[in-house]
Amino acid sequence: MTDIAHPHRLIQSRQVIPLVHGTSAIERANGRIAVAATTVLGSMWFFWFCVALILVELPAVIAARSVMAWVMYISQTVIQLLALPLLGAGQRIISAAQDARAETDHETLVALHTLSVQQIQILKGQDEVLDLLRKALKA
Repeated sequence: MTDIAHPHRLIQSRQVIPLVHGTSAIERANGRIAVAATTVLGSMWFFWFCVALILVELPAVIAARSVMAWVMYISQTVIQLLALPLLGAGQRIISAAQDARAETDHETLVALHTLSVQQIQILKGQDEVLDLLRKALKA
């Protein structure tokens, strides 16, 4: 039986940042701006700010007494303005949960690998004992 070496490694986000954001100063600056914008626009604070903006506009829509004003208010203001930060905040929560799960899975797989290596060593030891017994019985 041959030993199969399998290197296990945990890849974290800081290790792939150069691949995602690039290595030049401009690429890194663009990456920082994109991450900062995502952080701000995908936060619950921004969501509540948008709710306040929507509520400020509501009296004008009510005063217009127009079905078209309501349709535009709901479709262009409420849905679009609230969807962006709410989806962003939810995505950040999901991403954090996935990262935590991935790290836990990695730790579990490393532990299972260690156990497998130990089991193989035990089996090899048992094979050696059996070989010695067979030799002793033949003699």
